[in-house]
Amino acid sequence: MPAGEPAKQLRVLERLWSELRLDRKGTIVGLGGGAATDLAGFAAATYLRGIPWVAVPTTVVGQVDAAIGGKTAIDIPQGKNLVGAFTGPPGR
Repeated sequence: MPAGEPAKQLRVLERLWSELRLDRKGTIVGLGGGAATDLAGFAAATYLRGIPWVAVPTTVVGQVDAAIGGKTAIDIPQGKNLVGAFTGPPGR
């Protein structure tokens, strides 16, 4: 996936969904900064109507935004973070 905000695009999410080979017992791992954890968390919230995910944030933004706060989203042409979900990692 691209680095930073370009990762939070619908086309990137669509590619991720199409490449996932998980069932309901699967887990998505989001390793990276704020954009990576946003994308991973939103993908997990929407794939198979919600599967578990684990955030492994590597930046402060990644730590407080999606990883702890549970706010996960993607950008659309109308604005930043307009399509999303609140989905905290297990144990939150």
